[in-house]
Amino acid sequence: MRKTVLVTAALFACAFTVAASAQSAFIDRKQVSPATAQKLVDACIARAEQQKQIVGCAVVDIAGVLIDFHVMGGQATFAETAILKAKTAAHWQRATSALEDDVNSKRNGASVWIGDFPRSGGVPIMIDGQVAGAIGVGGGNSEELAKATIEAVLGKQPQSARR
Repeated sequence: MRKTVLVTAALFACAFTVAASAQSAFIDRKQVSPATAQKLVDACIARAEQQKQIVGCAVVDIAGVLIDFHVMGGQATFAETAILKAKTAAHWQRATSALEDDVNSKRNGASVWIGDFPRSGGVPIMIDGQVAGAIGVGGGNSEELAKATIEAVLGKQPQSARR
């Protein structure tokens, strides 16, 4: 009897070990390449110039690490806000205008509490249904410019992220 219990316990342990080892050891994620980040920044600046706006534009990866950046006319505040908006959009995986609405309506202030920048102008960049980074625009008509830039370089974006 005791031998049967030990054998059964060993079989269960092996079954759980096999199930655990069947899980993938890595996550396959899309990320914005440096070449694509540069194209996005260049397109954003070109569009802003056409519209006679002065802006800063930043592109970050999925972790919020800066990949590419440019600011027009040395506007220090536009530089900082572009980077902060891009990082916030990547962190929350949604447009910063939605976070701004949450904060202003007092529905959810978490983005402020943890030190993010919930102001309109940051938009996640989607590739194959995954958030692959984010773009932030400081100054000008920021969120519209960010969305138009992504669409010009990468095509129409889906409405929601697959996480």
